[in-house]
Amino acid sequence: MTGAPRDPDDPTVLRPLTLSLDPGLDRAAVAGWEAWEKAAAAAGATRVVAWLLRRVGPDAEATAEDFLDTVEALLGATDPDDRVMARAELAESMTGHDDLMADTLWDGVLGHAESVGDGDMLLDAIGHLAAIAEDHGDPLAAAEYHLAYLAWRRQPDSGGDPEDVQATLEEVVRLAERDGARAEAALFAFRLARFTRLAEADDPRAVEGDWEDDPAPYPIWS
Repeated sequence: MTGAPRDPDDPTVLRPLTLSLDPGLDRAAVAGWEAWEKAAAAAGATRVVAWLLRRVGPDAEATAEDFLDTVEALLGATDPDDRVMARAELAESMTGHDDLMADTLWDGVLGHAESVGDGDMLLDAIGHLAAIAEDHGDPLAAAEYHLAYLAWRRQPDSGGDPEDVQATLEEVVRLAERDGARAEAALFAFRLARFTRLAEADDPRAVEGDWEDDPAPYPIWS
């Protein structure tokens, strides 16, 4: 999934906030998490840590020691689960300091969560990615992330806490209202009310699988 805008002609584009001495890592960050991790592996942990420190800037009050173990784990891990945990930790460190890198890394966490069917990790990544998109003035993109979680959760073998579905639907309603999509906001509010009734009745569909009669994914407004 794509997150916050990256078009260089878009005024809301995520751009590096500081001058970089490693433009290769800059370009890779824009290209996506896989390209960045490949470039980071070629650059080595020491260069990557120095690059990250320049990205977050002095306001973050970060030191090389704050990043080194995580970067080494990310670049050296052979187990995908260990690697994604390091990726998520690094994404968390960049959140609030460098939106481009946070977006890139959280997208990598999202991809892993989708591939292994980890609902909690999926929610965590989507929450961060949606927040970045909304902060950059794109409630539609933020809503698309939340709809991606609902699409996953409605699959036959997917399950989770009904409160996660309710909270996600509430976010979609809020974002639709913010985007001026009043009809869609009302429709998702209706879907939320229907799901809440199922949850209160202890209907098994509120815990696992699809709770809708129509299996089609929820469409996004435009």
